[in-house]
Amino acid sequence: MSGVAGGARIEKANVHSTFDKYIKDVLEKVPGFVKASLSGSVKVGTKPDYGDLDLITHFEGEDKKEVKKRIIQIVNELPSSIIVPFLNDRYKGRKYYNSGEIITVLYPIVGKQDEYIQVDNIIALSDEEHTFKNSFLDIPAEKQGLILGLAKVIMLEEDPTEVLKKAGVTDVPELAEDEELEFNLSSNKLTLRKVKLADFKTIARETIWSSTDWNKIKTIFSNYNLDGSFEELLKDLQTNLKNPRSKNRIKGIFKSMVSVKSGEVGTPKGDNKNKALHQVDTLLEGETEQTVALYAGGFKPPHSAHFLNAKLLADKADKLIVFIGPKKRNGIEITPQQSAKIWKIYSRYIGIPVEVVKSSISPIRDIYDYAEEQKGQGIKILTGAMDSEMSRFSTFRKNTEKYGQVELLPLPKIDFEEAKLSATDIRSSKEHINSGNWTPEELSNHDRKLAIYVASENIEEEAIEETISGGNAVRPTIVQNSEDKFEIVNLHKQLRKQLDPETFQVEFKQDHISIRSKNVSKEAGFDYSPYITSILEHMVEQKMNILPLPKLKIKRDLNESANFFGKTAYYMPGEEPEVVLYVQGRHPKDVMRSFTHEMIHHIQHLEDRIQNITTTDTNSSEHLQDIEKEAYLRGNMTFRNWSDGIDKEEHEMNETLIKREN
Repeated sequence: MSGVAGGARIEKANVHSTFDKYIKDVLEKVPGFVKASLSGSVKVGTKPDYGDLDLITHFEGEDKKEVKKRIIQIVNELPSSIIVPFLNDRYKGRKYYNSGEIITVLYPIVGKQDEYIQVDNIIALSDEEHTFKNSFLDIPAEKQGLILGLAKVIMLEEDPTEVLKKAGVTDVPELAEDEELEFNLSSNKLTLRKVKLADFKTIARETIWSSTDWNKIKTIFSNYNLDGSFEELLKDLQTNLKNPRSKNRIKGIFKSMVSVKSGEVGTPKGDNKNKALHQVDTLLEGETEQTVALYAGGFKPPHSAHFLNAKLLADKADKLIVFIGPKKRNGIEITPQQSAKIWKIYSRYIGIPVEVVKSSISPIRDIYDYAEEQKGQGIKILTGAMDSEMSRFSTFRKNTEKYGQVELLPLPKIDFEEAKLSATDIRSSKEHINSGNWTPEELSNHDRKLAIYVASENIEEEAIEETISGGNAVRPTIVQNSEDKFEIVNLHKQLRKQLDPETFQVEFKQDHISIRSKNVSKEAGFDYSPYITSILEHMVEQKMNILPLPKLKIKRDLNESANFFGKTAYYMPGEEPEVVLYVQGRHPKDVMRSFTHEMIHHIQHLEDRIQNITTTDTNSSEHLQDIEKEAYLRGNMTFRNWSDGIDKEEHEMNETLIKREN
């Protein structure tokens, strides 16, 4: 048995007769049915048998939820001889499974006694959408992986204006410095989204256009041979892709979709996958020679002029390394740790990977050491300084044969109309630091506030009054990472938006967020809210990509708790994603493990890694199996790390109390 329904495999010879009879017995009885077609490998017909039938089913209507209700009603009314109760032990006796845009049923195989096939009804509401789904699902998985990746990077590779013109998109919103436009392709549609980036990762997105016209997709990607074989399309990508970021992104998406399972090792299927993975790795390798830019300074704090010179170096390099001097300077103290945090904020706007190094002796010495270490490694080194400081690199100039890989670039002295920038002046007063005039104009409002917040850590005053939390003081009373504190304030805002104010009271407590259930009674059971909050804070501190947060629902369902195969939790992706926890009869720690598991699925959703899953059966989907493995492992480890941290804090607190009592 295979699949969520527990069906048998269907032989190629029985496919079309079973498909035709299913239409008459089931689909034609559903109001609004228009047509259906076979999809995927069954349609291609290259295998001797198949584990299920994927059908694109076209119905009249504007709401897929309403269409699914029509299908479910007919399925429930039909006798068990036509719609067979599921045989899979987990869902035994059920007549349908509802997942996303798919209704799954079990149906008799024509010509076979007591053999049944799982039928996945993939819903379309228009002829255009029907054609789109067929066109996409008919493409082999390896080729799908390349096209999905190409959609993600087409705006990096070609003139965005021309790409949007091909798509017929005219109403394009204005973009901030940390935002870009990105296409996303799935089996449902092509969407154009505005995405917000931090450290080259997407932290927020907004859909501004979508299409289910497959011909439009072929027009957008007209420079690539979408109708060719996997090998032909891969060769196109190798030839046309210029941006290393594009190649790496396509490789990452491809590897997330195509992987060799333990049971496939040594089989023809596993060999074909390995071959495809090797081809993608080999043909999408970046340039072998890399240019690394090195930038040294005290940076107490790094300001606009430093940022612009760093960008000047970065424009000619593949990677930037910033070396921060260890010396303490007069005025308000700015530590190397604070400088490093501010550079990490700036790095979001530099466009290439940035590494920040806190020098133990001298940042100039670190540059010389780096040049020595990289000799003969095929790496070109770029560094520079203003004319008045270029003498620091005289050894490079005098030994050009030894340091032939090093190029020196004169950096300009940058002043602004408002004032001559000086780190000494910035450190002279808290007013100057709090003004933020020293920060680059490219920064978003959020990141400017964060840079000011980091630079102000050592001001011995009351907490800085600023607008991070509506004008309230936000400096906590315990030692904590500055950026984490700042992000916890933003998490507080997110929680206030996402949690029902009539059910939860959300408060910012300076060093943590407090969530209290207003209506929890002894009859209602355990109050999960403070633990949920603490886990979310932990995930933010661990730089896990969880924002924007999903909606959260807690259900106390007696039917599910009495069913061995009942629900414990689930994640529903979409425009308004949500996590649902079933808590009746469960240990609170087990509920919280479920919560961290579903939050990993939320991260996967935000990173566009679960949009093409069309089943809930891990036995029938390798991609789903990988997704679930990650959620189980990373979710459980996140819970364990969080709980170990809580145990450690309580242990240290108890030790402190014992010492005080003694």
